[in-house]
Amino acid sequence: MQNSTRVYWITGASSGIGEATALQLACVGHKVILSARRADELKRVMGLCPNPNNIAVVPLNLSEHEKASEWAKAAISAFGHIDVVISNGGIGQFGAVEDNSWEVEKTIIDINLLGTMALVRSVLPHMLERKSGKIVGIASIAGKFGQRNLAAYSASKAGVILWMESLREEVFNRGISVQVISPGFIQTNVTLNSLNASGQKLGVNSKAQENGMPAEEFARKLMKVIRGDKFHHYIGRRELLAIPIHTFARGLLYKLLRRSYR
Repeated sequence: MQNSTRVYWITGASSGIGEATALQLACVGHKVILSARRADELKRVMGLCPNPNNIAVVPLNLSEHEKASEWAKAAISAFGHIDVVISNGGIGQFGAVEDNSWEVEKTIIDINLLGTMALVRSVLPHMLERKSGKIVGIASIAGKFGQRNLAAYSASKAGVILWMESLREEVFNRGISVQVISPGFIQTNVTLNSLNASGQKLGVNSKAQENGMPAEEFARKLMKVIRGDKFHHYIGRRELLAIPIHTFARGLLYKLLRRSYR
């Protein structure tokens, strides 16, 4: 994994964190495979890259788990191999458990957790055969502690963290490294596109999201992090203080959160 030029496969690459990361990687000469549902948006991102010949587009829908082997085959064929897969694709949710339709709860798990599992499993044999590779899962600060109206989302991201940690223990001595990155509040459209209780797009952003870290800044920090091997990193601003507070003073954290709900 010390080659100066690598092949990266990024899901959720049509906007936000995925787009910003793809552009960062392309600008320093890496080859990048862009994946998301919207082929037109992937082509737009491709057009922003300095050397389009180093960019490939592989549209996919993370809820279509049965097609995962096809995703991997197309991605690998783009440049002959994959060095790093960044599983970033996902969807947000905002609604109380008692109000959410079952389809909403299921969709969040299908895309965020099972979609990540399907993606990683699809490329894992390739990396094991090469005895080389890095797997990066994008989780969330929401995967560390529960919050009202985010139960399904938090569960899906907590699942990503634990599944990746388990995988790390299975492959740590086989040439493959596994990392999880948990963003805090990042300036993306994830809240706008989150599903409400009935499964429609929320359509409004939160002040925390709007005032969060720019996606470009997150991408720069991400690139530094994935050069190392530490398993779990949080990237964000003041909101990351919630992590130690939850660990050492859980009651205080929820007291503060309940005040913010009023």
